[in-house]
Amino acid sequence: MRQMTKWFLGLTALLLTVGFAACKDQDTYAEQLAKEKADIKAFMKDRGYTVTSSYPETVPFPDGLFYQTKSGLYIHVIDTGIRPSKVIADNTLILARFIELNMKGDTVYQNMQGTGDPFELYYNNVQTSVTYGDCAAWHEPLKYVADGGHVYIITPTKLGMPMYTSTTSTLTPCFYELRYRFW
Repeated sequence: MRQMTKWFLGLTALLLTVGFAACKDQDTYAEQLAKEKADIKAFMKDRGYTVTSSYPETVPFPDGLFYQTKSGLYIHVIDTGIRPSKVIADNTLILARFIELNMKGDTVYQNMQGTGDPFELYYNNVQTSVTYGDCAAWHEPLKYVADGGHVYIITPTKLGMPMYTSTTSTLTPCFYELRYRFW
């Protein structure tokens, strides 16, 4: 019995050592946030993008200029589209075509060229699940554009797709080109 207790204690110590060593390999959330910020900054620098905290007076925005909103979203408006009124009614069905890039510039998904169905979202009613849903980042540009609107956005993970925000393993900021059509 004494030998079995020693074996059990030895195994427990080994597992704890391996467990603590594995934890040290993972970045803290603060370190992940710093890396996310650096990745976004590097992505923007590589493409010659600049940031302003005041909404530009001209549309389309000057080449490469992104407006950073209070939520942390970066928006570049290409076309405001047609706005029949100043207010978009909640739950208006909006179809979005998009291209999604990671911060390395690789295309993750796209349905812009008519491949795949447009993505459906209901204005001001973010639908989320772990594997499917839209994100707050896609709703926010609708404060500035309407039917036919065309934007680029760079979104931190906290505003992104549920499949990226539901995991704590790594933060995944994305670049999107979005075109909106109201239904």
